[in-house]
Amino acid sequence: MRFAIIGRGHLAVIAFDVLRKLGTVVKVVTNRIEPLWDARLRAHVGRLYPQVDLDTSGDWRQLLGTDADLVLSVMYDRIIGRELIDQTRVLNLHLGKLPEYRGMRPVNWALKNGESVAGVTLHEVDEGIDTGPIIAQTTFSIFPDVDEVKDVYGRSVRAAENILRDYLPIVDLLKATPQDESRAHYYSAADIARLGERTDWTR
Repeated sequence: MRFAIIGRGHLAVIAFDVLRKLGTVVKVVTNRIEPLWDARLRAHVGRLYPQVDLDTSGDWRQLLGTDADLVLSVMYDRIIGRELIDQTRVLNLHLGKLPEYRGMRPVNWALKNGESVAGVTLHEVDEGIDTGPIIAQTTFSIFPDVDEVKDVYGRSVRAAENILRDYLPIVDLLKATPQDESRAHYYSAADIARLGERTDWTR
């Protein structure tokens, strides 16, 4: 199979390494800005795999016209348009439990809402925001009385690594399940002010 990756950070690096073993990564598009505190996808690919077509514009349109059988979005910061969705299969790795925590900062919101369980989800991309059918999901316990955002984020990253390693190799065999809209909630940038002490890594 032929793959493309769009996004940034440590998890995108993990995804790249997994997909490279499963087939050929034909293109990588990184977020325009990759934070210095995280692994940088552009550095990993550019330094170790110069034969891979690398684009650092952050623009999903750079994937149009490629012959990838599957595009994987990992920590990507824009909405992917219909043109790419119509062209090929697009999956997204979301660091939140869907459908309850669509949108921005799912880890922060799970703690703010006093949840005892958080999750990570691999899902198909459609025209909505985190609304596509679920391929795989894992959940884990969190403890709002003692956990900081950085604690649950770390737990989420480790769970996401397992999803990438365990399920990407068999993704064509897995049945996607539509999300239950009665449980859905979406958090946008406009909601961030309501996070209060859960806005940052620590209270």
